[in-house]
Amino acid sequence: MSDARYLRIEKIIAATDSGSIRTRWEYGRLLIVDDSKTTPAGNLRNGVMADLVVTSQKAGGKISEREIQYRRTAGLTYPAEAQITQILARYRNWWRLIQAGFPAIEAPADAEPYDPRTAADRARDAARDLTRHGLSGGGQLALFEHFPDARFDETSTLAELAKYAGEMKGLTERYARKDRERAEYLARLIGAVDGDMGATWEEAHAALGEAA
Repeated sequence: MSDARYLRIEKIIAATDSGSIRTRWEYGRLLIVDDSKTTPAGNLRNGVMADLVVTSQKAGGKISEREIQYRRTAGLTYPAEAQITQILARYRNWWRLIQAGFPAIEAPADAEPYDPRTAADRARDAARDLTRHGLSGGGQLALFEHFPDARFDETSTLAELAKYAGEMKGLTERYARKDRERAEYLARLIGAVDGDMGATWEEAHAALGEAA
């Protein structure tokens, strides 16, 4: 991916509120999905940090390496747009979020990771990945089937795959727990109105309170 996208984001930051959280988060998400700048393990490739600093200077900014890492952390901590929406409601500016240490926010069960790439970028990357996996044989196709993350390829270590598998297992368990809690809450609401599915949430909630 060219540096033009990073330059555009830096210009927006330089021209608008210096405390913007969302724009810096989008920058971090872009880094994470850009495998020309990020390794399969999720780390920045050699020389990328210096290039990003230069790109910021072209936009009239003065980005530091620490600031780049903060943006990357935000992108990793809040993969879903729904999460950053909650963060925006809690913190007034970027500095306050840094001071808070990027607290964890649970994503909705149906949330998809936010991908700031253009449709053309995604199509190009997808075609490249399919070509790479297809030309590498059945083994690579098996890897792609079980670990469908752009970070992973034939050079990925088992430790990296195990870490990813653990993260996905934990995420699935959290989603399953949330589904159970949601179903239990809905059952209580339905029971409070004697099974009247035409009742509104407000009516059911009030009835539930009275029943308690």
